[in-house]
Amino acid sequence: MATRSLEPPGRFSLLGLLAGSAYETGLSRIAADKYGTAQSRGLAVPHKRMIRDLGVGAATSGGNIASGQQLQAVAAAVRPALVLEQMGAERVEVNATGEVLFPRWSGGSGGWLSEGESSLSDAATIASASATPHCAAARLGMSRRLRNQAREDVEAAVLRELGQCVAATLEAGFLAGTGSNDEPLGLIFTPGIGSQSFAGATPTLSELALMVESYGDSDGDLGAARWLLHPSDLADLLKAQVDPDGGETIVQYIDGAHRICGLPVFSSRYLTEGKHLLLDPSAVATVFFGPAQVVLDEYSNGKSVSGAAEIVTFNFADVVVRDPGLIVVGSV
Repeated sequence: MATRSLEPPGRFSLLGLLAGSAYETGLSRIAADKYGTAQSRGLAVPHKRMIRDLGVGAATSGGNIASGQQLQAVAAAVRPALVLEQMGAERVEVNATGEVLFPRWSGGSGGWLSEGESSLSDAATIASASATPHCAAARLGMSRRLRNQAREDVEAAVLRELGQCVAATLEAGFLAGTGSNDEPLGLIFTPGIGSQSFAGATPTLSELALMVESYGDSDGDLGAARWLLHPSDLADLLKAQVDPDGGETIVQYIDGAHRICGLPVFSSRYLTEGKHLLLDPSAVATVFFGPAQVVLDEYSNGKSVSGAAEIVTFNFADVVVRDPGLIVVGSV
């Protein structure tokens, strides 16, 4: 096996961590010890919260123990921004290794009082939504020769592809997970969310407007509402409005974004095709337990003979719906 040169202090490398470089493994131990791991699966990777706590700065200023830019690049690859977070959902990173509870309110009322009257009861129901760690494992294959390369362009290419693999695994579970076979319960299967039936595979503007009405009836803030569609469903809506005789315009392009009923549209190919989501992203939180972990699989399925290897990334995570009424799903 080729010998990999040591990285200079302050430059964190994922390939260096997998190769056992002392600098990277030292930071990995700090991440595991301080932030906990739901289960020990591999080497802990520093995440954004740890980067903040380290207070990294310019290398020339002295005293920093890691390059913020390099740590950010690796952290972003093993735990990338998901479409829900791009829409505005909160990401929560906790040190806990078990169930975490989030408050959920329903009801609540007020009224007008005359002089001397007692205040009214709020009549609010306080419940909780729970998050439990589910292990999302993403795999990226690479050759033994490639992983021993120390060039920055190789590292950047690996991180870019790894980030796409991890995002695909997490989004598939958070959006369409069944809640069985160790999957989280995805948004489209969450009990209590609103629903709208479509007459055909491609909904009409009126049917989509009914979803907006259902959302508003649940006290949803229209200014915060966002659509989430499969790219194929978005394409079908775009094609449906191409009518030489003049027809309804379902999707408009305004201020650099596609919009339906004036509300921005996002897309993910990991949402089940045929499901159209309208939601307030603040009603959703993605929850991660401890740092991501990585391991280099060099031996399973004949890899020791072929020389191939796989980087396996583990994230213990769940998705929480704080207010199911602020999510509406439409389908046939």
